[in-house]
Amino acid sequence: MSIYKAPRGTHDIFGKLALGLEKLDLISRQVFRKHNFKEVRTPIFEDVSLFTRSIGEATDIVEKEMYVFEDRKGRKLALRPEGTASLVRAYIEHRFDMTEPIGKFFYSGEMFRYERPQAGRYRQFLQMGAEYLANPSPNADVEIILVAKEILSTLNIKDITIHLNSLGCPKCRAEFRQKLVDYFASISDLCEDCKRRLEKNPLRLLDCKIDSNKFQNVPTMQECLCDDCNNHFQQVQALLKRVDCDYIVDHKLVRGLDYYTRTVFEVRSSSVGSQDALCAGGRYDNLVKELGGQQIPSVGFALGCERVLMACEQNGFFDSLQTDDVVFIALADEELFVDAFTFANDLILNNNDIRKDICLSENIIIEGPFLNKSLKSQFKLADKIGAKKTIIFGKNEFDKGKIIVKDMVTQEQKEVKLPDYCFNRQICNTDSNEVFKNVKK
Repeated sequence: MSIYKAPRGTHDIFGKLALGLEKLDLISRQVFRKHNFKEVRTPIFEDVSLFTRSIGEATDIVEKEMYVFEDRKGRKLALRPEGTASLVRAYIEHRFDMTEPIGKFFYSGEMFRYERPQAGRYRQFLQMGAEYLANPSPNADVEIILVAKEILSTLNIKDITIHLNSLGCPKCRAEFRQKLVDYFASISDLCEDCKRRLEKNPLRLLDCKIDSNKFQNVPTMQECLCDDCNNHFQQVQALLKRVDCDYIVDHKLVRGLDYYTRTVFEVRSSSVGSQDALCAGGRYDNLVKELGGQQIPSVGFALGCERVLMACEQNGFFDSLQTDDVVFIALADEELFVDAFTFANDLILNNNDIRKDICLSENIIIEGPFLNKSLKSQFKLADKIGAKKTIIFGKNEFDKGKIIVKDMVTQEQKEVKLPDYCFNRQICNTDSNEVFKNVKK
């Protein structure tokens, strides 16, 4: 047994999980592209100040969870804990405001946060998201919500609920902040995190998992929204209703990042237990300017891939991943190895004439041939990998220009004529076959 193990909070991705991530990525990309979002890939580490400035120094991510290090020249860097700040940095640096008339972008990749590992949550995790920049209209908020919902609905995840709130603008949030300070100051037995947040970021008290049961009649942001923010929130709700998208107004929804303004939302599913948020996002109208760009109103969301795949386990998603038929190439005579290898390569290169002749579908996986294995061992291997058909190269059949095709389910087999060009190849393959003739088993 190896003395090395994956570090705490990380995991190896293989087997059905790898196939699941591949399908999730494919579905997400199809949805993003249908809505005209373009991909941007950013580095996995950035200047640490990019995140402290955008996310907020009083947030849990910055205070407790970032992986920070210095490079050889003493520059302070951080592994990215989320994707929005990096994408906005790229937007500013490459002047996408000038080159991309519609600011729709998506990303996917690894993020890093030093937090307590739990079901579907890791210290290195996969995240994908979308950002809609330079559109202040409520329809941008709604499109982002609908894109997130469409991805999860396409995956057939059950019990999806959308939780919605508004955090207002800096002006009305200041009033709300003071109301929260006055309210929480009257509660004497707050947890240590809440005491610290009361001074630095009172909105985060609404998200406390320890003290939440103590909070009764907490002030809501709705009481403090200015006319513009209130109108924006009402328009978002009206558009969601118009497209028959159900939602719940959740006054305690605040999100954990400081850059959010106005609309915030989470898409949840009860199929993953108490940690039920599959994706979340909101509007961030001031972030681009705060990071050195123009005043660019924007909105976006991020989706946690591992958590989403946990929800997918409940609907048989993983049972349908392996849809391609495996075709195994077997050798009854090792002198035909080169011919079998060449034939397998023809199948891989999608030679439809050959596939049609031997009744194979377009979507197949080719495995083999193998030297140094008896025909019996090859059949056992074909069974283990779930091969639907085995193509057997035998000397007598090949001399007649034929191969044997065996159905591994019914055990029926038949001889099939090789296309003429395959059979004629054996003349030029003579020297190649001779090289493998004396290989010991």
